[in-house]
Amino acid sequence: MLTPLLVTFALIFTIRDGRVLLYNTEKEEAVEKFDCVYYVPNDGEEISYCRRPGGNQSYNRRKNECNNHGEKRLFRHLLNEEIHPNIVLKWSSSVEMADLYASVFYNDSFIDDDDDRFVCNCTKSGTFGKYCEYQLTHEVELFSEAIKAQFEQKRTGDSWNTQRYGKIICYETLPCPSSPLCLDWRDICDGAQEYLNGTDEENCDKLEFNECEDDEFRCTNGMCIPEEFWLD
Repeated sequence: MLTPLLVTFALIFTIRDGRVLLYNTEKEEAVEKFDCVYYVPNDGEEISYCRRPGGNQSYNRRKNECNNHGEKRLFRHLLNEEIHPNIVLKWSSSVEMADLYASVFYNDSFIDDDDDRFVCNCTKSGTFGKYCEYQLTHEVELFSEAIKAQFEQKRTGDSWNTQRYGKIICYETLPCPSSPLCLDWRDICDGAQEYLNGTDEENCDKLEFNECEDDEFRCTNGMCIPEEFWLD
């Protein structure tokens, strides 16, 4: 019974056309990140884009409806129509929801006539999420296109306000009360003094630059693990 689920997960890395694969949507009480999308550039190194709470916050993960005109589809109705999990995976809801439906699809004893579980089909172009609550910028359909468009937009300005909801490029560890200057992390210890008092170039020898060995694999959180533990 595990084999079909493994097949479902194997497909997530090959699906590219017009959908977004969202991970880590089952948020617990205390997490470092949730609702993650992975961008894989040409060099093959995946980059995660996640929501990272700055403190305690309430987040409703048990809604009864879909946002952005998403189509609510009950699991039991999908089973009656014999909708395959691979189809559900194309709806840009979340990998977890597609996997949950797959567990029911391959063992329908897990569901009854009163089961109210559902998945959202994000029918509006560029929308995605467990409840279709997110939307890509720049009217694009692929997350990779949105990333490229945002970086290109920063060359001439940020009319889309992509930095509006968080200081995601601001290095806030160093206080600078005399100036509103916001430094990118690449401006720290780069040999060029940005702050008048030079604090951005101090204690650079204490920064740890961790490089993995040839027989190690670097995880997305930066940790190095023995190569034999990769994909084990």
